[in-house]
Amino acid sequence: MGHVHVHRAGLTMAGVLVGWHAIWAGLSAFGLSQSAYDFVRRIHFMQPEAAMAPFDALNAGLLLLVAAAVGYVTGASLAAVWNCLTAMAESAATRRHGAPDLGHTGRPARG
Repeated sequence: MGHVHVHRAGLTMAGVLVGWHAIWAGLSAFGLSQSAYDFVRRIHFMQPEAAMAPFDALNAGLLLLVAAAVGYVTGASLAAVWNCLTAMAESAATRRHGAPDLGHTGRPARG
């Protein structure tokens, strides 16, 4: 796999995290977050110990904003690291095997 677009990766990860947290905010808005929380804790063999606070639209907006920022930074950072590592690997492969024969066309020669 080659180059990953850093901005696109950041937006994708931000979208995933915002979507996941929007579902949680929706559960909270409809009064279903405590049941969901208790269920998830039970299926992980844990005792539910926390009580959910009432829904607050300002907190929900802040939750989505923070999720978007963290998602973007995470996705963009992972893409940048990936691009750096693949560039290093390609550079090492070129040094090992030499540059491809581009011939007079600028394209690799057929073998």
